[in-house]
Amino acid sequence: MRSRAAGPLLAAMLLAPIQPASAQTPLKDAYLKRFVGKPAPPLVLKDTKGVPVKLSDYRGRVVLLNFWYSTCFPCRMETPDLIALYQAYKERGLVVLGINTDPLIMPADAGGMLQRFIDTYKIPYPVLVADRKVYEDYGRTPIAPITLLVDRQGTIARVFWGATRGPVFESSVRPYLETRATATPGRVTPSAP
Repeated sequence: MRSRAAGPLLAAMLLAPIQPASAQTPLKDAYLKRFVGKPAPPLVLKDTKGVPVKLSDYRGRVVLLNFWYSTCFPCRMETPDLIALYQAYKERGLVVLGINTDPLIMPADAGGMLQRFIDTYKIPYPVLVADRKVYEDYGRTPIAPITLLVDRQGTIARVFWGATRGPVFESSVRPYLETRATATPGRVTPSAP
């Protein structure tokens, strides 16, 4: 039997103010401390066609790792901005890798919602399907969406906690695109444009 209080309670939860993404919390602080300034954990995932994609293949480029799931409303809100950013800066070395966590949080769906999401938004960048290892390696992505900015050297330079608007992504990414990477044996170093 459903409680009559459930309706108003649900409405109150949906209308409650959302904490700004910039607000610090112990969970956010711990996540940032664990990842910012550190090398991005190795990542090998299959795209939606089953082709393996490695983060290391993009060394020397600026990468946004965007963790999201298909029924996440904030994820839907930021996707058009990520698409626009990718299209504007891909020629300058920006890569966006959408990492979908549907199989971990709603395995019974078997990819149906993911395919509808991709078809709806016409996502032009690679969409990868998360596995348990990557989920664990990236701190169980405690919020959705969460996006990590990986610089040309493979270091996590910034974490975007929650849905982020295009201008914030753009102003954060542009300085990392201003330098080109030049390969030297065993490492990648920045050089002037």
